[in-house]
Amino acid sequence: MSKLPLQNIVGSRIESAKFDKPSKSWLIHFANGDSLNIECMWRLIEDGCICSTSDDHDQMFGRDKPFNGEAALNEMAEHEILSAQCNDLVGDISIKLGEYFVLEVVAISAGYESWQYKQKGGNSFVAVSVQVHSY
Repeated sequence: MSKLPLQNIVGSRIESAKFDKPSKSWLIHFANGDSLNIECMWRLIEDGCICSTSDDHDQMFGRDKPFNGEAALNEMAEHEILSAQCNDLVGDISIKLGEYFVLEVVAISAGYESWQYKQKGGNSFVAVSVQVHSY
């Protein structure tokens, strides 16, 4: 069982997503008041296929303007969160958004913090050394 109480965001929605360029981190606020600060890679899955990742942000990919990862995450606000889970052994998070989308947060370091999750009530959780810790 996960120590991370992600069930709090089930039934909620993404309220806002913002990229902080200096720290290269992503801050997601949920409508229920919880927040997730991502310092590792995330990917957005649509119908089982990768449609975008944090590494795609600001890349041209033959477009007229760079891909905007912030806008892609903010577009997910229209989808209710149907499920959310964390793998405590490796620190990965999976959030199902509506019928077709899944936001996956992929811990990619055994030493650095991958993400911090803060509950509206003040409890905080962090994935470091690919394990979830509460503080």
